[in-house]
This record gives sequence, structure tokens and C-alpha cells, in this order.
Amino acid sequence: MDIGDYKQATEFFIGAPLAHIGVPKYSLLFGWIGGSFKNVEKYAQYYRNNGFTVYIILSYYADMTSAADGTESLTYFDELIEEMSRLKLAAPKSKPATAAETPNAVLHLFSNGGSIKLRHLLHCLDARNMKLKTSAVILDSCPGRASLEGGSHFVTVGIKNSVARVIARNGVYAAYRMYMAINAGFAAVGLPFKDMSKHPIEIAAPYAVSEKNPDGNVTGPRLFLYSDEDKLCQVHEIQERIEACKAEGIVVEEKMFVGSEHVKHAVVHREEYWGLVTAFLERWC
Repeated sequence: MDIGDYKQATEFFIGAPLAHIGVPKYSLLFGWIGGSFKNVEKYAQYYRNNGFTVYIILSYYADMTSAADGTESLTYFDELIEEMSRLKLAAPKSKPATAAETPNAVLHLFSNGGSIKLRHLLHCLDARNMKLKTSAVILDSCPGRASLEGGSHFVTVGIKNSVARVIARNGVYAAYRMYMAINAGFAAVGLPFKDMSKHPIEIAAPYAVSEKNPDGNVTGPRLFLYSDEDKLCQVHEIQERIEACKAEGIVVEEKMFVGSEHVKHAVVHREEYWGLVTAFLERWC
């Protein structure tokens, strides 16, 4: 894998700023499940060109499994946490934050996979009784919900042939629907096969949109970037998350793009997308 001038650590990649603008700034990018370094690095270029040191954290299909069965390693992010501590981006929970010493740290999450990976990092920090210090959070195509529609699109997204993909998607949807109907029947008598509230997508979402989690939080205004054509994280799902965020009193900015698919908003609406990000960061960082 060609990583250019990035430094590769155990579970992340570091890119130095390509411009030096004012005080040091940092951005952590949490990729979508299956997103390659090359895919996520295209977003990192914006931050590097604007004076940020970037940390790229990729997400994998295995993250869904480990989150679902509770087998995530609490030492997985040790190297990243040491790096964050050195930069004062992570600190003991007992230490009060002051404006003078809080670095400008920005999180940029992509899809549900980004939320799941963030939750893992926060749990690793919590195990050390530490917290992540952030000033703003950008949520691209997330977080959605553990839904039949999103699930059927997720498991068939890798099928290249459009006809085969639609056929497979419909088959998966039908199978999921039957499973959920049977599950609901058993749940009615107190014996559900699967509690969907414990799905990795559902348990990870609060760490992206809430600041009241007992085992780790990120703070700062949120910018939600989503689309009317996203089939994996649909409009109504993300808007539910937005309302939950607002209910806590968190500052929220949002943009619903028209016509762009999942995690493709910066491709279809490039200038508008980065214009919104720039304005958001100028206000809050």
C-alpha cells in the first residue's frame, strides 16, 4: 500500500501539515467500513493543506463483530493514546479543561463505521480514566440506524453488477424482514433472538451525538452532512440523531445534499461540501 509521505503507526496513519497557519491544529478522521487509506486520504488532504496534522483511522468489517460481541481490545489504541497524550489532545478525566491549553482538535466521522471506531477509542481512553479533547465534530453520512433498508444495502454494496446487486438486495431485505418478524414474535413473549437496540450501529451512535455517555464523550458543535439519496444512512434516521443532539443543547449545523449517495457528498458537491466545512471550522476552531 502506497502511503506517500504519511507515517504509519500500528493502528493509524499520520500526515504532517502542508501549510503552517497559526497555532498547531489536529484532525482525526475515522473512515467508513471497508474504506481504504486511499479513499480516506482524499479528505485528509483538505486538512493538511489548511495547517492540520491529520490522523487517519480506518474501519473494518471485523469492527462490527467485535463491537457486537463485546470483544474489543482495550489496548488496541495504546499507541494513538500515547500520541494524543503527548499532544495534550487526551488528558485525565479529573483534569479540568481550560481554553488556554485545549488544542484545536477536530473529528471527522464517516458512516456508521466511523462512529463504531470512535466508540472503541473512547472505551480505550475510559479504561485509562482519560478523555479526548475536541472542539468540533463533523459527521458525514452518519450515524444512521440498524434498519432493514440500511442493512440490505450495506451487505450488497460490494456487488458491482447493478442488476445482480438489486436482486441480491431484495433477497436480503426479504430474508431480514422474515427474520425480524419471527424475532418480534418471540420478543412478545420475552424471548427475542436479537435485541436490535444492542446492534453495533445503535450502541455506537450515542458516542457521536451525545455528551452524556458514562464511559467516554467527545465535545463541541456538530456538523451533519447527509443526503436525500443515501440508502445506508437515510434522511429520517440522521434527522432523528440530529434532534437527539439538539435536545442535549449541543450546537448543531446541518446540510442535506440533493442527489449524492452514501459518503459521496464531497465528490458530487465538492465546492459546497468543503465550503461548509471551512465555515464551520472558522466559527468553532
